[in-house]
Amino acid sequence: MPASSYPEELARLIAVLDWAVEIQPEADRIVRVCAAEPNDVPARLARGATRLAYAFVRMAGQLEEPVGIPELDEYRTRALGLIRYHVFMLHGSLDLAFNSTLRDRRTDPRAAAHGLDQPGADLRDLCLEVRAAQHRYAHPG
Repeated sequence: MPASSYPEELARLIAVLDWAVEIQPEADRIVRVCAAEPNDVPARLARGATRLAYAFVRMAGQLEEPVGIPELDEYRTRALGLIRYHVFMLHGSLDLAFNSTLRDRRTDPRAAAHGLDQPGADLRDLCLEVRAAQHRYAHPG
């Protein structure tokens, strides 16, 4: 099987980043809700968080293998770390909201106020950066 080309791998990376950015607002909302009111979180939120976490895990799986193109491997590594952070935050928020030991002790005011915060913004910025690389490749000079 021939190796994938730069434009093919770039398009695959953009598809993953677009998917991540598309579902990120819902993940951010869930993190904030779970962190703010752990005693009053509806169970349907757990299903939504689990669905989103699973989607982010699938994305991470698509980014784990290097493609052998240094620029793209750097983008993939950065994206992988940011996407794993999203999974971590969703799982942590679910623990806070639904684990009775944690729920009885506290809320998380910082997560309630800031959600996915800077890593969320970094993921969106990375998506724009990779799209700009695609534009430069398609329109050299």
